[in-house]
Amino acid sequence: MIDTWLIERYAAEAWPAAEALEEEGWLLRHTPGVPRRRSNSALPLMRGEALLTALPRMEDFYATRGMPVAVQVAPAQEHTALDALLAERGYRRDAATLVCVAPTATVITGSRPEVPLEVTVAEHPTRQWLDAYTALDGHDNSQEAADQVLARVPGPAAYLSVEHGDQVAGMGLIVASPGCAGVFCMATHPAHRRQGIASAILHIGARWAAARGADELYLQVMDENHAARRLYDRVGFRVSHTYHYRLKP
Repeated sequence: MIDTWLIERYAAEAWPAAEALEEEGWLLRHTPGVPRRRSNSALPLMRGEALLTALPRMEDFYATRGMPVAVQVAPAQEHTALDALLAERGYRRDAATLVCVAPTATVITGSRPEVPLEVTVAEHPTRQWLDAYTALDGHDNSQEAADQVLARVPGPAAYLSVEHGDQVAGMGLIVASPGCAGVFCMATHPAHRRQGIASAILHIGARWAAARGADELYLQVMDENHAARRLYDRVGFRVSHTYHYRLKP
């Protein structure tokens, strides 16, 4: 199984921040114009007293940029002392998330669609793919995330989609790292759900990852997203660890 610390490091690299600074055990991320937690949050890269001592300097990083302070407590199981200290300081807990892993071969087998669907695979994001993300993501700042984050994802990456006529019915993104690959941006148009589109995208994405030496896959899914969790469980993903955010008032 992939080391939990490596997963968090690879996931941060796969979702690039405009500014990313490693300082005293923290990865400090800032992306102007994209007010999302993973684009503007501090990720602890180690455990221990030094990390806690550097907390004021981490807070200063965001204060000088006019940003609220957000900490991604990941892996949560490794940062109980940090989490307790943030809670004592009044940081609010938010966005409980599961990080799941699976052998790539298991996902290939478990996601094989009963009725084959044509899945388009591109190594760079097309305008159609980015526009589909904006339409299906469901957030006010989806356009900014598409143009300032997803257009800069480091390769090798696979931008996957299933088209229905001239419309993208479903999509996903696979980003390869040494020995593993991350699954991101899975979304299906409401009019085309329960047609095996997500499974087909996972199947082709897992095959693409395997061809690039990724023996394992990882993904992040909100704890409350029960529909997605059922799909990922069915194709072989199991919980590796969890994370959540702590938000300074």
